[in-house]
Amino acid sequence: MSVPNTRHTVIDDRKLAGREAGKGSALVFIHGMGGNSRNWETQYAQFSDRYRVIGWDAPGYGESDNWPTDEPTVADYTAKLAALLNAVEVDRAHLVGHSFGATLMPAFRNDYPDRVASMVLAQPVIGSGPLGEDKQAEIIAEREKLLADLGVEAYARDHAPKSCAATADAATVRKGVEVMSWTRLEGYLAQWRAMARANIMQEIPDDPGPTTVVAGSGDKTASQDVVRRIVDALTGAELVELPDVGHMIYIEHPERFNGALKAHLARSG
Repeated sequence: MSVPNTRHTVIDDRKLAGREAGKGSALVFIHGMGGNSRNWETQYAQFSDRYRVIGWDAPGYGESDNWPTDEPTVADYTAKLAALLNAVEVDRAHLVGHSFGATLMPAFRNDYPDRVASMVLAQPVIGSGPLGEDKQAEIIAEREKLLADLGVEAYARDHAPKSCAATADAATVRKGVEVMSWTRLEGYLAQWRAMARANIMQEIPDDPGPTTVVAGSGDKTASQDVVRRIVDALTGAELVELPDVGHMIYIEHPERFNGALKAHLARSG
C-alpha cells in the first residue's frame, strides 16, 4: 500500500497533522528527530489489517504548524499527543515511539496511564537533562550552529549515513538521506531543545505496563549501554536487539522491526 494521505485537525488554533490506515485497536507511532508521519510506510502496510494505525507529525514537522514557543518541554509534547488522541476519538492505544519519540513514552504513561495499552520504546535516548544547564546550553548552541551553517539538505547528506548501520547498503542510506531531508528546521530545533533538557530516567513510571524496548546492534545514537540502562529501569520490560540495524530502524531491515512489533502486540493482547 502507499502511504496514507495526511489528515489535519486544529488544536488550540494550530494545525496538527498525521496519517491513518485500518480499523481496530489504535496503534500510534511517534517519530523522533527528522522525518514525520511518512516514516512509517511499511508499518501502515503491515499492521492496518488488524489495527487502526496512526502516525503523527509532531509540531513543526510534516504538515503540522510550529509550536508557539521555541522551547517546548516533554510535557508539551505529551499533552499535544493526548489532544490529538482526543481529536481522533482514541481513548486507549498501543504506543510506538522512536528515539526522542520513545523518550516521551514513559512521561506519557505517567501523565495518562489509562490511555496506554502498551509501549514500544524503539531506540530510546535518555536526553541531556542529567548533564546540567551549562552543558545543555552548549549542546543546543552547537546543533543550532551546525544547522545554520549546513542547512537541512546538507545536514541530511552528512548525518543520515552516520545514523545507519555500517552494513547498510547504498539504497538504504539514500532513503535515510531522503527521510532526513523532510525535516523542517524550526520543528527540529524545538525538538532538539526539548531533548537537551529531557531526562527519561526521571519519568519512568512505577508500573509501565506491557513494555518492549527495541535496539539496533549498529546504533551509535541510542547505544547499547544507554538502552540497557533504560530497560533495567522499566519494570518487566523486554529487550529485543536487532542485528545490523542502526538508528533509522524504520527503514533498515524493517521486517525485523515489524517482527518485534508483532511479537510485542501478541504478548500485550
